[in-house]
Amino acid sequence: MTQELCIPIMSRTMAEARLPQRVDAAKLVEVNQRFTADIDSKELSRLSDAVESCDAPVSCDIEFDRDEERNRILTGSCKTQVVMICQRCLGPVTIPVESDFQLGLVFDDEQAKQLPRRLEPVELDEDARLDLWETLEDEVLLALPSFPTHPESECQIKQPTPETTATDDSDVKRPNPFDVLAQLKQK
Repeated sequence: MTQELCIPIMSRTMAEARLPQRVDAAKLVEVNQRFTADIDSKELSRLSDAVESCDAPVSCDIEFDRDEERNRILTGSCKTQVVMICQRCLGPVTIPVESDFQLGLVFDDEQAKQLPRRLEPVELDEDARLDLWETLEDEVLLALPSFPTHPESECQIKQPTPETTATDDSDVKRPNPFDVLAQLKQK
């Protein structure tokens, strides 16, 4: 028997429980299951590859439910802290990462097309199973800044020193590329 089949559904809220990796999403929607738990960030290889380091756990608060239109949804938030390379000074910068999301749980592309625009589709497998860790990792990855920087007051920008040349070209008269236009205008 796999771990995903052994998940007891004891109460609507499983506070501080270990967040299961794969779940029966359809069943969790029907019982309106809520999880508040952490994922060890070292278990999320794509996140580890996208940042310099991520030692903080990914804290999640999620709920399986149905919306007013009876769509199966996964609503929640996740947050963590990562170290990335500052794009101004090229030094390490610690970035808080937070994501709030509302996902529509579907079985195929046709159902995904029927979802309201506010819901991002997530496809379940044929047994209504969802890789929960992968889905939450996607949300964290989408929340990463594309241009991470320190606040300006903290950034130690390393400016290259200007190179000096042996000859100074400032006295050399260069032709103005607009002289031809000025001559045409005078005619």
